[in-house]
Amino acid sequence: MSRSRREGRGSAIVRVAVAGLLALGGVLGGAVFGAAIPAVAASSGAATSVAGAGESVVPAGAGSVGALAEEPGDVNDFTFESFDGQYDLGIDGDGRSTLTTVETFVARFPDADQNHGIQRAIPERYKGHSTDLTLVSVTDGSGNPRPYTTDTDDENLIVTSADPDFVHGEQTYVLTYRQTDVTAYFDNTDDDEFYWDTNGTLWRQPFTVHTTTTTVAPALVGALTGSTGCFVGSEGSSAQCEITRADGADGSAVFSSRATDLAAGENVTIGIAFRPGTFVEPDTSYLSAVSSWVQLIALLLAVATAVLAIVYRVTRLRDAPGRPVIVPEFTPPRDADLLIAADVTKRTTRAAAASFVDYAVRHNIQIVEQEEPGVFSSKTVYVLRLLTAQGLNPAEVSLAQALFGDGLQAGSVRELKKNDSALAKQVYAVLQATRKRAFAEGYLKSGIRGTGALLLIAAFVLAVISIGAGTQSADAELGSGLPVILMFPAVISVIVVFATAFRSPLTAKGAELRDYIEGIEMYVKWAEEERFRVLQSPEGALRTGVNAPDWGQVVKLYEKLLPYAVLLDLESEWAKVLGTYYESLGSRPDWYGGGDVFNAYLFASAISSLSSTSASAYSGSSSSSSSGFSGGGGFSGGGGGGGGGGGV
Repeated sequence: MSRSRREGRGSAIVRVAVAGLLALGGVLGGAVFGAAIPAVAASSGAATSVAGAGESVVPAGAGSVGALAEEPGDVNDFTFESFDGQYDLGIDGDGRSTLTTVETFVARFPDADQNHGIQRAIPERYKGHSTDLTLVSVTDGSGNPRPYTTDTDDENLIVTSADPDFVHGEQTYVLTYRQTDVTAYFDNTDDDEFYWDTNGTLWRQPFTVHTTTTTVAPALVGALTGSTGCFVGSEGSSAQCEITRADGADGSAVFSSRATDLAAGENVTIGIAFRPGTFVEPDTSYLSAVSSWVQLIALLLAVATAVLAIVYRVTRLRDAPGRPVIVPEFTPPRDADLLIAADVTKRTTRAAAASFVDYAVRHNIQIVEQEEPGVFSSKTVYVLRLLTAQGLNPAEVSLAQALFGDGLQAGSVRELKKNDSALAKQVYAVLQATRKRAFAEGYLKSGIRGTGALLLIAAFVLAVISIGAGTQSADAELGSGLPVILMFPAVISVIVVFATAFRSPLTAKGAELRDYIEGIEMYVKWAEEERFRVLQSPEGALRTGVNAPDWGQVVKLYEKLLPYAVLLDLESEWAKVLGTYYESLGSRPDWYGGGDVFNAYLFASAISSLSSTSASAYSGSSSSSSSGFSGGGGFSGGGGGGGGGGGV
């Protein structure tokens, strides 16, 4: 697989991580952050998709990049008489390889007014590291400067040499540039190698003659192993070409190759082997770049911010202690309605369903179960009928008005339908008002928003810095993917801060109500024998007013707890208990209209179905081979350098 495709996949991971954080930022605070990726058309002198070091590229020609074959008449419809590459390979004082390249392209343009020049894409990276590419000059065959512009994408320097006027016939373009770290050690050959693509595999023009001359500096001649390689053809071709050696007058070694009639997309790759350890390879460890240090420091600070947010949560935003021991409760709380209880216990999704049952038990409404015929079978529908609004507090009146209209006329009905968007809106407004009421009535206290906001801003900014710096390290392929991995803790830190630093804790009053509801849950979950025993105790009888075995009073007691059972998602079990008492008394609830024959289990099933229906009614809410050539596995397009180009 080519290096360009490998890097493209890595860049995609980076972009996904960045996009994820930006999306999170939009959700949390509407932050907008963007990164422009150059995308240009050849007609304006900029470039599009290209490959990495050691990979050919297809630059934009006539504003598009596609298959090598082009329709006649576009800017890529020309040929090259020749390509000549002069490569001076040396070594600097630090032991790093250096390369000066002089490329001579002799193009043959048509006589028609079609072309202004050529475009050359030169890879800036080799085997995951920068080659410090520096363009020295662009001239004609006589050494006269040619006009040119440069641009860059993720991996390539795009050189566009375009004359203001149309060019015709034979035109010569000479590009001179310098690079470092152009050699690599290969495990399979145990050699340091200069393994280099020359013209590149993705040119859309043929080359009649292709020549290369590689001059190895005298200081390196003694390190030569004698192994050389030359491969010609499209990417992956193992067809060999001849490479010869001659001695230079200054003690250098000169390697030459010549190939003819290269078709579009064909390249020549040359290889020269040196003893292992001849060159010092660039450090690609994670901490070898400043960007990695920036990423790591920013990440640590983001994590520290998340830890501070957690500390803030468990100290300043902690709920009041509440009861030391939870005790069973047999009656509804006196001073709080179901809507407040739902908000305090964080069960707002069942608040409306529980309230509907509460209104029925209090004889404000009647619940009517009906069978509605369908095409294949009948279905059960539930209709709420308003009896009276007397006894409802203002908040409860608001919910009743959401069902029956502002007038609250006795006899008004409302069928519960799934995904009732109009009802959902009104219920949501009631719940929002209940939230405010919970603050006003002292059940909740507001968290210190300024502190939470500062923590969130700090975490977000640090995460963006960490991801931005990590992107640079990932693009340089440092640390074997570690920069990408470290992006995720940065994002998680922001999520942790948001989840912990913005909370409204319960006051002592709120904690008391929470624990009271837990006491009701405890009582509802008890076995019947245990409930009966407690009711007969002096304390239980005193608190409930039930003088067992007066089953009528027990029924009234259990009816009052049914709405809380709905709130606690225990309505099915509690309705079975309540239905059994109705059966023992030979009666049925007057607030629930169902079938002609009362059955405890059918009643329980109906209550469960009602709560489910009620809840759903408002729920709307480049190739750079990893193997060296000298082991016999070389191929065209497998080295560094290369690139490609086209016409403009």
